[in-house]
Amino acid sequence: MKAPGQFQWKKPLAVCITALLAGLITVLSPFLKMQYWFADSMFIRNQPVDNRIKIIGIDEASLQEMGPFADWSRQQAADLLQFFDPEYAPAVIAFDINYFGEREPEGDRALAEQAGRMDRVVMASYLVYDKRLEQTDSDGLQMNTLYIREIERPFTALQEASRQGFTNVIQDQDNYVRRSLLTGSSEGETEYNFSYETYRCYMESQGLEPVEPQLSSNGSYGFDYTAEPGMYEVYSYADLVAGRCDPKVFKGSIVLVGAYSAAMMDQYMVPAARSTVMNGVEVHANHVNALLDGRTFTELSLWGSVLINVLVTAVCMTLLMYGKFSVGVTGCVTVLIAAPVASRLMYQRGIYWRCFLLLVITVALLALKILTGYASERIRKHQILSVFRTYMAPQVVDELSRHNNYHIELGGRSRDIAVLFVDIRGFTSLSEGMTAEEVVDILNHYLGNVTNAIFKNGGTLDKFIGDAVMAIYNAPLDVEGYCDKAVQTAFDIIDSVKAVNRVLRETHGREIACGVGVHCGKAVVGNIGCEYRMDYTAIGDTVNIAERLESIAKGGEILISGEVYEQVREHYQAEPIGEQSLKGRQDKVTVYRMNG
Repeated sequence: MKAPGQFQWKKPLAVCITALLAGLITVLSPFLKMQYWFADSMFIRNQPVDNRIKIIGIDEASLQEMGPFADWSRQQAADLLQFFDPEYAPAVIAFDINYFGEREPEGDRALAEQAGRMDRVVMASYLVYDKRLEQTDSDGLQMNTLYIREIERPFTALQEASRQGFTNVIQDQDNYVRRSLLTGSSEGETEYNFSYETYRCYMESQGLEPVEPQLSSNGSYGFDYTAEPGMYEVYSYADLVAGRCDPKVFKGSIVLVGAYSAAMMDQYMVPAARSTVMNGVEVHANHVNALLDGRTFTELSLWGSVLINVLVTAVCMTLLMYGKFSVGVTGCVTVLIAAPVASRLMYQRGIYWRCFLLLVITVALLALKILTGYASERIRKHQILSVFRTYMAPQVVDELSRHNNYHIELGGRSRDIAVLFVDIRGFTSLSEGMTAEEVVDILNHYLGNVTNAIFKNGGTLDKFIGDAVMAIYNAPLDVEGYCDKAVQTAFDIIDSVKAVNRVLRETHGREIACGVGVHCGKAVVGNIGCEYRMDYTAIGDTVNIAERLESIAKGGEILISGEVYEQVREHYQAEPIGEQSLKGRQDKVTVYRMNG
């Protein structure tokens, strides 16, 4: 038992260190791809697409019919706009195509005129990033790697006839597109992203107020994907230019025009389609769809994630260290279930929290607890077996080990046992005139033979009391015929003393004699003492009677009680010597002397 207050700081320190490590791991954010994958698997659910959104794709058929896109005249874009009859015009038409710089006067003029004829046309712009050394609030300098040097826009006439939105995408560290900046600014000019500008135009056409999504600290927000590739209505660019489509299907719609061929190299990895890629124009379609449905999110801040992981880890660690094993396991399992549920609920409310790290930390704590518990149990059992081997027969120890049918704790339980006491007669006078070394040599020789006799018959060596020995039978394991084995041990001890005497006569010119007492009955058997010093022993009246029988036995004599005789009478012969008064007992005990 530890002294009061001793080592009490170790568990709180372990809890604090583990919680701080959880915070550090969150900051370092290892296996990020797995974090994103787990979050996507929880959050992304295919939903019916908004049929107001339609895509006009520059697909393989269009490229085959109209030639390589690099050779297309801007007149062909004007022809596409001309296809839309004002009576059946889309609510907004957005080109995910760059028309930067003047190229051909006639084609440029035609495109600008047609864009001006249409009420709401959105053209693509592009943020050009650069690095710039900037002064901080504390008068220091830092490198801004996301400095927007300029915003590339369509040629002047088209710029004046249309609205613009930048088409830059943000790819997370796993290269998947989940987020976008809402605005970009350069030299005092601010522009919305392409999808939001398209959504804004549509809302204005319906007389509704557009809703700006909640932004993270870096000005970005996330959007929920509605469907995997190929789920939106897609029309071939060539079919519209050739007049092979009914313009009525586009009335009041949000029309997105963009690359729909792998050859145009405008494809991205998205969480809605991990086995394939999605065309950029479809990414915008999903983005606009999310804005219409209000399915955008802001990512939980790094320090918010750190705080959650630190607190939950501290709670789990506390339960594992202070509570019962079942309580700690229940706490960890609760976290493993509750964290994904909480993460999903937060996502539905517009907060993106990747709980994967917390799950990993919790599983690691639980596994560590199980492994350390297993190792501690193995060490404990090894220590117990080492102790048991000092006072139990090897076959008994092996049986304990095979069945794991042992434990070491304070307290005992009542069971039927046989108790044997043996003591040397006149040992004090025998040791007179002998050196201490000679006495120890004789005693060791004698006790070694007694111990061998006990172990040979499956007994448990309880204790040495000077030159006396106490042994018990039928504990800690059940032993068949334990009274017979106790009596046989007594005979083996008497025989072994004869062998010892032959050696003693030759070496020391002396002899020893011992008396043995055996009794059986109920006794409390177990570990008696305190937590840091305990002995496996038996206590009770049965033990006292066996000790009293040994005390009245003469040298070379084996005395047993009537209870023992009833158990062994079929195998051993005994001579009744009547009822005897034993020291410390009012009732007399029937005693038998064993015949060798």
